[in-house]
Amino acid sequence: MDVQETSKLLDEELYSRQLYVLGLPAMERIQGAKVLLSGLQGLGAEIAKNLVLMGIGSLTLHDPHPTCWSDLAAQFFLSEQDLGRSRAEASQELLAKLNGAVQVCIHKGDITEDLLLHFQVVVLTALKLEEQLKVGSFCHKHGICFLVADTRGLVGQLFCDFGENFTVQEPTEAEPLTAAIQHISQGSPGILTLREQADAHHFHNGDLVTFSGIEGMVELNNCAPWPLRVREDGTLEIEDTSTFSRYLRGGVITEVKKSKTVSHEPLDVALLQPRVVAQSSQEVHRAHCLHQAFRALHKFQELSGRRPQPWDPVDTEMVVDLARALEPLKGTEGEPLEEQLDEALVRTVALSSAGSLSPMAAMLGAVAAQEVLKAISRKFMPLDQWLYFDALDCLPEDGESFPNPEDYAPVRTGGRGISIIQTQGWE
Repeated sequence: MDVQETSKLLDEELYSRQLYVLGLPAMERIQGAKVLLSGLQGLGAEIAKNLVLMGIGSLTLHDPHPTCWSDLAAQFFLSEQDLGRSRAEASQELLAKLNGAVQVCIHKGDITEDLLLHFQVVVLTALKLEEQLKVGSFCHKHGICFLVADTRGLVGQLFCDFGENFTVQEPTEAEPLTAAIQHISQGSPGILTLREQADAHHFHNGDLVTFSGIEGMVELNNCAPWPLRVREDGTLEIEDTSTFSRYLRGGVITEVKKSKTVSHEPLDVALLQPRVVAQSSQEVHRAHCLHQAFRALHKFQELSGRRPQPWDPVDTEMVVDLARALEPLKGTEGEPLEEQLDEALVRTVALSSAGSLSPMAAMLGAVAAQEVLKAISRKFMPLDQWLYFDALDCLPEDGESFPNPEDYAPVRTGGRGISIIQTQGWE
């Protein structure tokens, strides 16, 4: 299907808000995109819902695991009638009803290399680290945008790898700058004076601009973008206008946004050299400790064949020991980071890591879907590369008030509220 046919099929009323923000070319790319989503627990359901409402071309669901009671706590597409059915099959019908323009498919087999080649974006949730590394390596090699999203109790993790040379065509949401022209001289270089001199301060050396609506020096109208240089007196220096017609009146200049190239590391490298989204050195340190906590949780699952039991002190101390034994993290230049592991933070994460909570899934699912949109539309800067979010302040400040393992015993065998109890206790 070519672009012209796609634009005719686009429901401009349905997607009016997205069209206003993204524009028609980006919406056409979204409408033609193919996305693979593996993992349909609470977080996966949130991501799937957002992608379908966004209007992607097709969404392929992968999750052969049977629905269990704990899934019902945060997975709103599932009900008691779905117990025993695969989570992907049980979710497909309701997902497809959200947007009839999106093809919602199911893949029942393993995730193979041949399968991955059919998609522009691959999103993994709740998969073992070994599987993440295998899929991530292949996607990085073949230019497939790759995301990992996971929640453990009150902590969430998101990773993005869009490849080594990912071009962001419009890095910011800001509208292009425009300014009215007062005069343009004939010369080499030409000197452009704006009607409002203060407007010149919004432009920077090297900015590209186009011209329109000029009377007289019509050669500039609709020409290819020209670079400009800001002069000390507030005028703008442009290229040679000495052979052009004399400027008479009118016209505006419009900024041409520059694309940016983003380089992401593959998952195996980013695990040891994490670039985290943080606003301060304290936030960076906390994110690094959460990063190590997730690595330790994966290691625990690899060794034990299961996740830590909620509020189990033995399992928790094993996770802390595994975190201590991990290879130290490195900086962007490969230098070892001299950081102290916050063992109390790792311990709290491990104690409360069993449950799957709807608010955590909703928050991280929204951000993950937004990053998928960036990957497809090539608008706005993607995450670089890890995002950690936690709501551990929901737990009692006094560690002695933490629940005991027996606090979740009444729902050990099932129940919709099991995730809340596993995270915060029966009371």
